[in-house]
Amino acid sequence: MIFIALWMVALMFYTCAAVAPPDGGPKDETPPQFISAMPEAGSLHFKGGKVSIKFSEYISEKSIKNAVKISPRLDFPAVIKYADDELIINFPEGLLPDQTYVITINRNLKDERSVALDQSIQIAFSTGEIIDEGIISGRVYGEDGYGVHLWKLEKEFEDSIFFTEPLYVSEADDDGFFNFKYLAPGDYVMLGIERSAAGAILVPQRMAYGVSSKKVYSLAKNQRIEGIYLRPKREDPPLKMTHGEWLGKRWGWMYFNQELNDITFQGLNILDSKEGVHSLDFYQDEQDKKRFLLIASDTLNVGKAILNIESVVSGKDSLLTHAKINFRVPGKMDTTHVKQTQPESTVTIRLEKDGGPTIPIVFSKPIMAITDSAFFLVADTDTVVVEVDWMNPTEIDFLPPMGWQEKTKYQLMVFADKLTPIEGKSLKDSVTYIRFNSEKKLGYGGLSGLIENEGIQPLIELSTLKKEPEIFHSSVDSNLQFHFKNIPEGPYRLMIIFDRDQNGEFSYGSVLPFQPSEWFYIHPDTFDIRANWDIDVGLIQEERQ
Repeated sequence: MIFIALWMVALMFYTCAAVAPPDGGPKDETPPQFISAMPEAGSLHFKGGKVSIKFSEYISEKSIKNAVKISPRLDFPAVIKYADDELIINFPEGLLPDQTYVITINRNLKDERSVALDQSIQIAFSTGEIIDEGIISGRVYGEDGYGVHLWKLEKEFEDSIFFTEPLYVSEADDDGFFNFKYLAPGDYVMLGIERSAAGAILVPQRMAYGVSSKKVYSLAKNQRIEGIYLRPKREDPPLKMTHGEWLGKRWGWMYFNQELNDITFQGLNILDSKEGVHSLDFYQDEQDKKRFLLIASDTLNVGKAILNIESVVSGKDSLLTHAKINFRVPGKMDTTHVKQTQPESTVTIRLEKDGGPTIPIVFSKPIMAITDSAFFLVADTDTVVVEVDWMNPTEIDFLPPMGWQEKTKYQLMVFADKLTPIEGKSLKDSVTYIRFNSEKKLGYGGLSGLIENEGIQPLIELSTLKKEPEIFHSSVDSNLQFHFKNIPEGPYRLMIIFDRDQNGEFSYGSVLPFQPSEWFYIHPDTFDIRANWDIDVGLIQEERQ
């Protein structure tokens, strides 16, 4: 009996002590919260030594490494220790007199369930009589997460400052808002940067960044500067021809590292394995503007070949010179069928005001000859022969002769014996059917409004809320009004741009040489364009820096 009683007590003790979260239930997504600091945040006459920062829950020890930054930089680094729901920071002695020191804990800090802080935390101490109370805040716009670098100028501005370690770092929250607090009076410069590089020295070729619309922000004592907007982007790398692939005796593709528009190739040719030089016709792929279809006038000799470009020219600018790549011309005869690769299934169409849209139809090989009656269009019960518009030897931009009609089923019939590919066989099936279903016609409406103006003629931009947005622009008349007409229905974002260089679009600026971005303002609300409605949004009051 004594043994059983002891066993029951032990079991009760074990079940009470083994505390674990219940199975099931909603996932914990609550971010850790700052509770307190000791010494208290805002303490004066700070001498250094131990600072304890307490959170609402246990934090992940692994997340501490890149989560804490102290500004201004210390001559000797502080020692940071983990203590469950606390961070212990040991400051060195010999701190600067009359200096506000700011501990910034960024969103790399996470709890034990890997939930990050919802926004950066800043805690300030002063070695003197006062805490600096200057504030600089704003918003970073973009599709990803971002941070902001801030430097205090000790001398005249030089653009090399962007390539040094920032004095202050703030990570924007999920909506892009950032906030620098406890700043001393002085002149400041800033830079938006992708979150993964926050705190690191800028490498423009590898990091998305955005400069501000002003070179320097002068902050007075306890002043608040708000409404600074940043739009980071990646720099376009130098143009390169990355590779090529030769798929037959006479044709292949060449690839570049970026999309190209309105360019020409000078000195484009191929040197084959028997040193025969072949001139080439080229066609840009409308679906992937980084690649070009190449067709030689003669059959190339089998084996190693060299593709040469003397220069790639856009207008008066030479984008690339003396480029070459190697590839092999296959020896095996092509006996495969050409394939229709796009569209892959039935296409659903929403009619546009001009009868469009056009639909791309893509083939796997260049089509070099088409005889009459190669394409028939069946619309409900009507069947007609149609001529098609070839964008290049592999792609058709298809639109019915009279445009699409509402709520109609279409079949485009492609007859294999009417198409001759550059090599191999025509389509496997004697007739290939491509199907389209048209829906209700897309509606169109208008949007107008009035803006404030301080001497710079602005540009108004409307963009759809899509991954690849449609963009529309409107100028502003002498009465400071703008008007958009015939805009497809749907939700839009409105942006005001001070188009300083008058190029009709937003200019991002650069760090080297420094060129400020154009000032912009994105309206916080979206605007719904409705069919057959002209919406007047009234006066738009921009938040100025």
